[in-house]
Amino acid sequence: MAGVLRVEVQLRDDGTLAEVRASGHAGSAPAGTNIACAAATALLRTAGGLLAGEGAARGAAGMPGEMQFTVSPPGAGGTDAAWLRGVSDFLLQGLRDLQRERPEAVALTVRGGPPPARQ
Repeated sequence: MAGVLRVEVQLRDDGTLAEVRASGHAGSAPAGTNIACAAATALLRTAGGLLAGEGAARGAAGMPGEMQFTVSPPGAGGTDAAWLRGVSDFLLQGLRDLQRERPEAVALTVRGGPPPARQ
């Protein structure tokens, strides 16, 4: 049976990342040869690397197939709120696109975020 990469994202009320967890492997292809898994890994590592480079995230990629990072709130340590929102939007858009294109391989859960707009 094919595996599923599970990504859980916790957002703050302003829509910025608070925490990201990923586990598993997408598809039945050997590790390193599955396009959905490679794409998700590239998105997660890029976002995590950008955030860590600004001192805005800490976390780890434990054993293969596991990644987790926690993100400091906007303004903490001088992190610009608009920049953090941009990184957050980039990661979410990429993961949502991947889930839409490869729903059998990627399961994305997003919690929190801005309250719904009033009508």
